[in-house]
Amino acid sequence: MSNMKKLLSVAGLACLPGIAFADTPTIGSILEASGIAVSGYTSASYSVNFNKGKTLAFRAYDAQTDTFTIDQASLTIAYAPESGFGATVNILAGEDSNVINANYGDGDSIFSLPTAFVSYAGGGFTVIAGRFGSLAGYEVTADNAAPFVSRSWLFQNTQPFFHTGLRATYKFNDLLSATLGAVNSAPQASTIDANKQKTLETNVTFTPTSTLLVSLTNYLGVDEFDGTVLFPINGPASGAFTTRTNISDVVVQYTGIDKLTLALNGDIQDAKGLYINKGVAFYGMYQLTEKFAARARIELAEAALKAELGGDSSSFKIYTVAGVYSPSSHFDIIAEVRYDTSKDDVFPNGFTTVSQGEGGSVSVPAFKDNGGNFAVKAIYKF
Repeated sequence: MSNMKKLLSVAGLACLPGIAFADTPTIGSILEASGIAVSGYTSASYSVNFNKGKTLAFRAYDAQTDTFTIDQASLTIAYAPESGFGATVNILAGEDSNVINANYGDGDSIFSLPTAFVSYAGGGFTVIAGRFGSLAGYEVTADNAAPFVSRSWLFQNTQPFFHTGLRATYKFNDLLSATLGAVNSAPQASTIDANKQKTLETNVTFTPTSTLLVSLTNYLGVDEFDGTVLFPINGPASGAFTTRTNISDVVVQYTGIDKLTLALNGDIQDAKGLYINKGVAFYGMYQLTEKFAARARIELAEAALKAELGGDSSSFKIYTVAGVYSPSSHFDIIAEVRYDTSKDDVFPNGFTTVSQGEGGSVSVPAFKDNGGNFAVKAIYKF
C-alpha cells in the first residue's frame, strides 16, 4: 500500500463516529487502572535585563535575557504503590536541561533525565535507588512547583539539585519522618563520583501541627574538585582539590493564616580550605483570589574564598516580587521583578573599552554592584 493510501485509511478511521470505539479502553484508562500515574507540563519565558548585555549572574536556569526561551517540557511516569516495588522516571526537554546535564557531565543537550529511580515501600519505610531530587532547599527545579520565575541565590549557590545514590525514609507518624542516604558528590551533584568516598545525607522533618513544617537536612562528604573550582568574584581558582564538604539546610513553613504562606530557608555550604557560601531566604505568598496570587522573596547571602585562596568575599541582598494569574488549574502566568545588590561589582554589565597604549584598545567585560531583570513565564500543566 502506498504512503498516500495509508494516510487516507488512517484519516478515514479518524472520521468514524466516536461511538464505534466507545467500549475500547484508552491508554489513560489502562494506565490509571494499573496504578501508573502520568503527568507533565510545559513552560516558556521571556526576560529583560536591567543591565547591559544578556547575562545574569548567580542564576540557576534563567541566566540569559532578551530572548524567548522554552524552559522545560516535562513528562513524569510513576508507579508508586503504598506497599511493594515501584519506579519513577522524569524526562525533561528544554534549555534548563543544559544546566542539569552539566551535573551529569554529559554536555549541553536540551534533553535530560533529572529523575529515574526504583522504589520499595512497606511498614513505614520507603527506599529508593537511582537519580532523585535533593532534600535541601525550599525551592525545586520543576517549573510547575516553583513559586517564582527565578530560583533563589541559595538554590544556585549552596544547594544541590539532584543526587545519584540510595535513600531510605521512615515515617514514624504524622508528626515525624527521618531520611538517611548515601549519594555521590553533593556539592557537584555528580552522577559519576570523582572519588570513592560517598556523601552521607540526613534529614528530619517535623510537622508538629497541621500549619507548621520544619525540615533539617545535612550533607557530609569528601569530594574531589577536578581542575577548576568556580568562584564568581575573582574568577576561577585552578588546581585539583580533595576536601571535606558539608551542606547544612533548614526549611520552616507556616500556613496558619488564611491564604497566606510564610517560609524561611537557610543554608551553609562549606568546602574546607576552598570556600563557604551561606545565606537565608524569606518568603511570603498570599492567594488574593482564586485566580490571582502575590509573592515576595528577600535574600541575604555571602560567598567567601577561604584564606588559602585569598580570602575574598562578597555579600548580597536580593529582592524578588511576583504576581501569578491562573485562569485555570492547568495554566499559570508568572510575572516577576528581581533586583540584586552587592557591596562589590560582581553583576555583568556588558563590555567596556580599555586602552592598551599606542592607540590600541580592547573590549573587556564590565561589572557593577547591582543588577536584575523583569521576566514573564507561562506554564501549562497536564
